Amino acid sequence: MMLRTLKRLLCQGRKLEPDCFLRGGPRAWQSTAVVQDAQVAPETPRAIFRTNESDPASHTEEHTGRFYSIPFPELKVIFPHGLPARFQLQVKTFNEACFMVRKPSLELLSYLKHTNFAHPAIRYVIYGERGTGKTMTLCHAIHYCAKQDWLILHIPDAHRWVKNCRELLPSSYNKERFDQPLQASTWLKNFAITNERFLKEIKTQQKYTWSQRESTEEGSPLISVVEQGLNRVKNASDVVGVVLKELKQQSPRGSFKLLVAVDGVNSLWGRTTLKKADRSAVSMEELTLIHNLRKMVTNDWTGGAIVMTLSQTGAVFQPRGAYLPSELLGKEGFETLDPFVPIQAHDYTDLEFESCYQYYLERRWLQHEKASTNDGQLELRFLSGSNPGELDRISAFL
Repeated sequence: MMLRTLKRLLCQGRKLEPDCFLRGGPRAWQSTAVVQDAQVAPETPRAIFRTNESDPASHTEEHTGRFYSIPFPELKVIFPHGLPARFQLQVKTFNEACFMVRKPSLELLSYLKHTNFAHPAIRYVIYGERGTGKTMTLCHAIHYCAKQDWLILHIPDAHRWVKNCRELLPSSYNKERFDQPLQASTWLKNFAITNERFLKEIKTQQKYTWSQRESTEEGSPLISVVEQGLNRVKNASDVVGVVLKELKQQSPRGSFKLLVAVDGVNSLWGRTTLKKADRSAVSMEELTLIHNLRKMVTNDWTGGAIVMTLSQTGAVFQPRGAYLPSELLGKEGFETLDPFVPIQAHDYTDLEFESCYQYYLERRWLQHEKASTNDGQLELRFLSGSNPGELDRISAFL
């Protein structure tokens, strides 16, 4: 009886179009289950676009195109900032946080796994056209390093430090520079959330004087320096500089592994949109935060790695279609970061597109009645050009 039923199902399957079981959506699975013999206990099929392997260190080529989930408590600690706004909207809507395992991420993780901490930090630059998933590739690497007990120094949206600054004050440490206390204090707060344990263990190597009555003694936990920037916002920019200096000097000792992750590193060179009191432009060299961050992306230190992305969003005065490192970094930026390992983010492959499409159907992100049909899928592929960002934006209206 069972053999005849299976033969009948196989014969029906031959009449279907290629990939119809993927493109047919949940209804195809339901119709197939109805035909099965009632004596066989049905098993709930595991979604092919998911993987139960949630540790990035275990991700391999066989996980390509599959989504893995991150528990919310873990997400809040590792990513108090830095996740794309549209991804955060999906997390809220889907009530889960899922990253797709993609080839650029696997390439980057393979490099990080073989890091020689005795050698100068290697710089990795993730680049690609708009919407190809550069920031998510960076976040995948951050998740891996966090799970491997690295100290995470994450600078998201570096372009926000060079434009639309709400408060710009003359530096109390160097009169030729300008502080950005609000941006600095916000970053310190999120940095402390991710690295609280490390900050309590790492000790300062010298005494730091903040005012006539306030100072941090040599040998104090680094968390006390961070708290100085949070409690005295005016000192926040200088505190960021102290934290970066201490981490850079102490990483070669081997007591911690340091990941410097900068999203939109090309914003550190070029021009700003900030103005002085006399309406003249503020140069990059005059910003305290930029001055200190530039030091962290030089590879004159050991004990970690530097992972960066290039962002069209941060390219204030660049052509819209520019995406190559030589275009976005400019001559000065390119020469500063050279040598580096380039990692290109691409549009979705057929497998990745299929996986994302099925994931959106499962989470009911695609509500249109035609979205689950073959024609609907083909139209989505055509309109988005298999670009992850475009597919996300188009799907939001369906």
